[in-house]
Amino acid sequence: MSCRSENSSPSSGSGAATPAASPAAQCPTPCTITSQTVKSSPADRARTKIGVGEEVELTVSPAPATWTITSGSGKLSPSSGAKVTFTAGDKAESVTITATGSGCSCTKTFNVVRPASWTMKKQSGTNLKHTAGRPDCGWKGIMYVHPNDVNFYNIETREKDSKYVGTGAYSSYNGDYHGNYPLPDRVSGWFAIVRHNDADGSTDDVPDTIYTGLPSVAATGAAPPFTRGSGYFPITMQWRVAGKAAIHDFPVRRQEDEIFPTGRCESRKGGNTEHTMHTDPASTY
Repeated sequence: MSCRSENSSPSSGSGAATPAASPAAQCPTPCTITSQTVKSSPADRARTKIGVGEEVELTVSPAPATWTITSGSGKLSPSSGAKVTFTAGDKAESVTITATGSGCSCTKTFNVVRPASWTMKKQSGTNLKHTAGRPDCGWKGIMYVHPNDVNFYNIETREKDSKYVGTGAYSSYNGDYHGNYPLPDRVSGWFAIVRHNDADGSTDDVPDTIYTGLPSVAATGAAPPFTRGSGYFPITMQWRVAGKAAIHDFPVRRQEDEIFPTGRCESRKGGNTEHTMHTDPASTY
């Protein structure tokens, strides 16, 4: 934080230069900026690491002041007064904000970060999908966006379609589309992030239905040892800051299926694995 004079010293009437006033005389009360994130999660609301699209309330003392973004991008509203709101843009960058008033200026710097990754957890309160006597497995998942120490409530996410790559018992699914999303883009709709918690990150809370499919008896065999099969969809999730045109890809992650000779079936997505045995009772989501 800095304190600078706004005025230079005037000359005397005799033409002789008047000694410059000391910074203390020109800036008798150095200004300070305090900040608080608009959202209450994460718990540290005074943090200066924020997510793209996050909003922070800034307060200057003494007030009022004129506010400017002197480095980086984003939006300030209003541009003057005791308190303003800074809204981060969609870039990963360092942003410096300056308040100028009462003969002084002071600064606050924020580190803006983009979503870096996503994971999934099984939706609480839901069951696995399974066909009794057969090696299949399904579940409902909730997607979480990371890092967890910022809140991405002003972003939206969606999923691009992809084609299946399978071997063994899953060979017949080769080339099938994952979501059968509409042409011409073959993408899902956008889902807004709606909540955050420190342990899991930011989520849209929209269930994703994940299922291995049910290969035919001819493909797997009727009973153990079942014909082994494995396959995957290369999943590309995308994000954007709400109201912004730019669309960004997350790193590709696989949604995987696997049948084991023992009758175990596994379904994996976003780092989460669910499984059933062929002997488990029939169940649905």
